Amino acid sequence: MSSAALTRTPFDETGITTQVLRTDPVGVVLRADDRLADRATVHLRELADRQWFQLPADTDPIWRSYWSHPTDPDTGPVVRTVHECQQTVLWNGTVGLTPLGHPVPDGLVVVPLADKPPSSLVLAWTSAAHSPLIRSFVDVAAAIAW
Repeated sequence: MSSAALTRTPFDETGITTQVLRTDPVGVVLRADDRLADRATVHLRELADRQWFQLPADTDPIWRSYWSHPTDPDTGPVVRTVHECQQTVLWNGTVGLTPLGHPVPDGLVVVPLADKPPSSLVLAWTSAAHSPLIRSFVDVAAAIAW
């Protein structure tokens, strides 16, 4: 059986083929009452002393490195879903990253990060899979204005 996934970069692409659908700048998710919430941009160094939510230890190391605390990925509450990420920022005042334009609930804001490379939204599938269904899916998805 072959399958495809809609995901974000970066991650370990060994044995995986990807098709970039779009590339988005990244921002930091903050509570609306955070002292940095009204800023036009934030730098990672300004967030180094903050508690960030963390991803599970078995998460792809490249993915975890990109989306986690810049110097200590093992700090803060462990989250597994976007909803959990947002809730830990609301409840605990932690911080984390999200693509710009990703909706956040009331009480949160996203401030662009000046010094973080963008993340691409990609379709990914096993390189060994040569299914016409996957190729058709990729072609249709790439043609849609994301």
